[in-house]
Amino acid sequence: MLLPENCSAKVEGIECQLAPSYVVSVKSHEGEYMLAVVCDDHKGGIEKRLVEMQKENRIPQGNIHFQPVKAVVTDCVMGINDDYIELESKRNIESDRKIL
Repeated sequence: MLLPENCSAKVEGIECQLAPSYVVSVKSHEGEYMLAVVCDDHKGGIEKRLVEMQKENRIPQGNIHFQPVKAVVTDCVMGINDDYIELESKRNIESDRKIL
């Protein structure tokens, strides 16, 4: 699954440009529904907003779940140096970059 490159939060109408750190979903007896992706800075604000939306019955009832975004590395796909730089600097995720 490909995730959006930026956090789903908007502050005063301006979209957050930070990379997502969490996939946000609601787990209920009917299943799990992905709602957004969010950075560390906006996690609390998104959680409060989703609780309010549940009270208004605008999203499914259930537990709001924050799953950390994980980088997946395989031997069959070679990343270019820019890919590793993005993981390490923009998303604050350590990689197993091999310096050639």
